[in-house]
Amino acid sequence: MDRDGLISFLEFQLDLERGELRRNGAPVKVEPQVLDLIGFFARHPGQLVSRDELVEAVWGGRFISDSAISSRINAARAALGDDGTAQRLIKTVPRRGFRFEAAVGKPATTKPETLPDKPSVAVLPFENLSGDPEQSYFSDGITDDIITDLSRYDELFVGARHSSFAYSDDAATGAKIAEELGVHYIVDGSVRRAGDRIRVSVHLTDPWAGRQLWAERYDRKLTDIFEVQDEITSLIVNTLAGEISRQHFKRSLNKTADAVTAYDHVLRALDYGWKHDPEGHRKAIEEARRALALDPHQARAHAVISWANLHFYINALTDDGNAAMQRCASAAVAAVDADDREPWAHIVLGWVYQFRDRNTQRALAELDRAVALNPSNVFFRSLRAFSLPYAGQSERAISELGSAMQHYPHFPILYHVHYARALFNLGRYAKALPHLERVRAAQTRHPLALALTAACYAANGQMEEARATAAEVRRASERFTITHAAQVLPYELEEDRERFLTMFARAFQPE
Repeated sequence: MDRDGLISFLEFQLDLERGELRRNGAPVKVEPQVLDLIGFFARHPGQLVSRDELVEAVWGGRFISDSAISSRINAARAALGDDGTAQRLIKTVPRRGFRFEAAVGKPATTKPETLPDKPSVAVLPFENLSGDPEQSYFSDGITDDIITDLSRYDELFVGARHSSFAYSDDAATGAKIAEELGVHYIVDGSVRRAGDRIRVSVHLTDPWAGRQLWAERYDRKLTDIFEVQDEITSLIVNTLAGEISRQHFKRSLNKTADAVTAYDHVLRALDYGWKHDPEGHRKAIEEARRALALDPHQARAHAVISWANLHFYINALTDDGNAAMQRCASAAVAAVDADDREPWAHIVLGWVYQFRDRNTQRALAELDRAVALNPSNVFFRSLRAFSLPYAGQSERAISELGSAMQHYPHFPILYHVHYARALFNLGRYAKALPHLERVRAAQTRHPLALALTAACYAANGQMEEARATAAEVRRASERFTITHAAQVLPYELEEDRERFLTMFARAFQPE
């Protein structure tokens, strides 16, 4: 067993920290308790383990029947390709207990200590499977575009093109390539062109753990080759960036207190922020401050503090809304000062211009600046789209958020709020409600989202649900009143403002 909690035996790799069992790098589906059982055996290879020791380790000493133990032993054997007759890995010693027969050691590949703190990735040349060497320009073009667009993500370290392309004809394993290039992840793929159709396959792997994290295949009709290339590249890049960030966030949660970096604290802060409840934003601020204590130039940490205080201000979750807005604005300015090329910094500054200054033109200019810093990133386009329903551009908001939700499969629940606000502004209440009902169930302490839901129910003639949701608004924040909403919400179009306030007021009217 190595320092990362990895155990290898035969063709199996057991990752105790991630709670995963793999066979030749491929995940094996196994129940958590069965995985615990395999883990206990693998930590005691060659040792005779009594029934009582097994019960204490796996079941915490609780009473467990012999039949239940036998059932779990059989499930463990099945997961390992063993059975009760062969007993090649888990041997039953009659009247004495059990013994794990396999020799246990470290995985062949050990991660070096010099990998960057932020997630790093190498994109290997996509293989041309078209049977025509002349088509290599397309597979190379896809690879080039992915490297270029991923490189715009400041939160990622992307291996240079010349480094990746050095492995175009190399038979080296992914783990060997990752070790030589000093990266956490490997992206590879293939392109097959046949007639008027093209198929692109792509894979994201963690070579150190020997497992595939994500794979997808894109089939397209080849009308305009450059349009197809741009579309596929955008889908791949945005999904990859999201998957890599999610995987790295999981890694950060497993680190010891001494090993947590400023970047890890920023990842945790952002995760708390997306929960969009008071406690989540308080924890986001705490994590952001920890990041700044380690690195005062972490622009995203300042941006998280700005965003959290904006949440307190908008949702009437503080006794002094003006002070919260001042903290929001100060942190936004600090974010831009720390790194003028950080899109998050310009996003929160744009929101300050919109909510504090009521300057829609200046706000959108700042949000456009954020998008221009990484134009391939639909995530920042979606954050800009959050402001569009207030700016009187609801159709554009629907288009941008719809595209974001298509390209970014793990989009946060908050996207539904702003998508629904745009639909509400356009009078499409029945279409808005399914989005808002999801938010209502998931974010029970988000006053503004609940208020929009109550207003939408009222506009759709569902007064019982409207009044019930209005009561939920009060429980989330007694300060979130119609007067408060009228003061803080920066609608550019009077008709949008009146629509919301009128329907919100109707939801509060007694029967």
